[in-house]
Amino acid sequence: MYSSKKTMKQKNGGLGYLLLGAGAAAWWMSKDENRTKFDSWMSQAKQKLNGETSPGDSFPVHKGGNPHPEDIDDNKMVDEGSQFAVNYYNKKQQ
Repeated sequence: MYSSKKTMKQKNGGLGYLLLGAGAAAWWMSKDENRTKFDSWMSQAKQKLNGETSPGDSFPVHKGGNPHPEDIDDNKMVDEGSQFAVNYYNKKQQ
C-alpha cells in the first residue's frame, strides 16, 4: 500500500513540473516576436536533421588556406603560425 501511494505522489510531482513548463512555454509564445524566433529555430533544426544545410554553414572558415596577398595581418598570422610549428618540431627532434 505504501509503495502505491509513493508512486502516485511521484506521478503527480512530474505532472506539476510538466504543467509548469507548459504554462511558461505558453506565456513565452504569447508574443509574436517569440513565435517568429521559435519558427526559425524549428526550421533550422529540421534542416539539420534532414541534412539540408548548405556547405557554407558547416565550414565557418571561408578563406582558410587561401589568404589574400594584400591582407598583411592575415599573412603575418599564417607566417608566425607556420614558424611556431617548425620550431616546435625542431625542439622535439633535438
